[in-house]
Amino acid sequence: MPEPAPLRTEDALDELVNQFADPMSFLRELVQNALDAGSSEVEISVGWQGGDAGPGVAVTLVEDWGVGMTREIIETRLTRLFSSDKDGDKTKIGKFGIGFVSVFAIGPDAVCVDTSRDGQSWRVLFDVGRRFELRRLDMPVDGTKVRVYKSMDRGEYDAFVARARQVVEYWCRHSRGEIRFDGQLVNRPLDLDAPCRVVADDGFSRIVVGHPADGRSFFGFYNGGLTLLEGGERYLPGLAFKVSSPHLEHTLTRDSIIEDAGFDRVMQSLRRTVSGPLEQRTFELLEGQLASGRGESLRYLYGAARWHAQHGRLPTVANRAVFRSPSGSAITVARVQGRHRERLVLLAKVRSPMTDALEQAGFTVIDASVDEVVPVLARVAADSATLHLVEERFAMPLLARADEEGRWAPLARAVSLLLTDWGAKVSSVELAHFDYPGSSIAGFLAITQRQLGELTPRDEIEQLGTGMFSRRRLLVINADHPAVAPLLRLAAREPEFAAYSLVKSFFVGTQLDPEVDGRLVDCAARRRWQTKSMR
Repeated sequence: MPEPAPLRTEDALDELVNQFADPMSFLRELVQNALDAGSSEVEISVGWQGGDAGPGVAVTLVEDWGVGMTREIIETRLTRLFSSDKDGDKTKIGKFGIGFVSVFAIGPDAVCVDTSRDGQSWRVLFDVGRRFELRRLDMPVDGTKVRVYKSMDRGEYDAFVARARQVVEYWCRHSRGEIRFDGQLVNRPLDLDAPCRVVADDGFSRIVVGHPADGRSFFGFYNGGLTLLEGGERYLPGLAFKVSSPHLEHTLTRDSIIEDAGFDRVMQSLRRTVSGPLEQRTFELLEGQLASGRGESLRYLYGAARWHAQHGRLPTVANRAVFRSPSGSAITVARVQGRHRERLVLLAKVRSPMTDALEQAGFTVIDASVDEVVPVLARVAADSATLHLVEERFAMPLLARADEEGRWAPLARAVSLLLTDWGAKVSSVELAHFDYPGSSIAGFLAITQRQLGELTPRDEIEQLGTGMFSRRRLLVINADHPAVAPLLRLAAREPEFAAYSLVKSFFVGTQLDPEVDGRLVDCAARRRWQTKSMR
């Protein structure tokens, strides 16, 4: 079996050059090398040598003020593939010793490296074939200066400059040193556009995590502030975070991140930050917003609280008053999770006389005018209480004014007599108002209650018994119902017929059938005949 052909250096170099998904990422690699060399600042500029049109040369200059290189370093590291002193040193970003090779990804005509160290000053010239020549310089160089020459026309140059700026801003915007492109500062603090966020910094790794204002998930991994990988929902959907840590490393191709033990340590720290400081900060801000009475951020903050509620039982925020009643009283997470009257938590979109009465009766009533409140409550109250809208569980009419009683007395008396004749256990017939903000019975013609104006469970408002053991209830007529005004007028002339119309309408859908209707007609006719006979 023939031996495989030996790997030529040119082939290895070609493979390294072609591995970069974006040829312009050579700028990132040069910045990375500069920072590893101890430079606190890096200057990048792109110049043009040529006329206003036609062919010319773009000259990309990357300058740093680091420790520079001696001849030994140049010959053993800069120009020798896969030779690096960075392995095992967590203060360095680069790996594999191939960062400088990236300058050939754009197919330059020439590359010039000027550098000084330990009293030595050198120039390394690379031609279009990637062959290099080493020359001694008479004048010292402060740090290292790399010039990359590339032939192009003026239109290509303008696009090249725009792309170069874009690449530097993307890959270097959070770097630990000062990075300038054509004199403008590129890098900025590692931070997020998230009103609710926290920062964790152990002196080695820095984590910024929060709830994005626009709701769009984001992740960013960095080493020394240089971008390794950014994306959307891959890691913590619903959150935005940036992590810069020497535990993070990019792949050989620089297009992804290595998910190794170091990566796992970073992610564990990130999750602890989310379940601890970020959760506490979220509920702290929510509590403060509720206490201040300003509601501009409530929807956002309840959305953030919803995320934490869906991912845990919130043990660290039990005493936070992050809910309020319709009347404005503070309600803590612990109260929602604790004992409740009838194991019930009620939700109200608006404050009303009924919600006030429920609060006074000891019920837990939550202001649910912000839609995001309900999912948070659902999680908080899981296994400890049930959630219901106020209008689903209770009804409460408002008492009529004294001056209203006289004009509706004929109708009330006729209805009371008809129901009594029919056999209902009715104590009296009253008039009340059903139509007010938050009312659950605005559309009802009438309801029944044990006492006028009390809080009544919704499943009892149509009860009207006839049996021996049935309790007497009063019938409450809705003064605001559109059918009542005509019946009041009719009652002045034909009270029995007005009473029959009202009772029949009340029975529709519950106990009205031909037999009941017939008995009501018979009772109303008998009562009318008796009334006429007495006149």
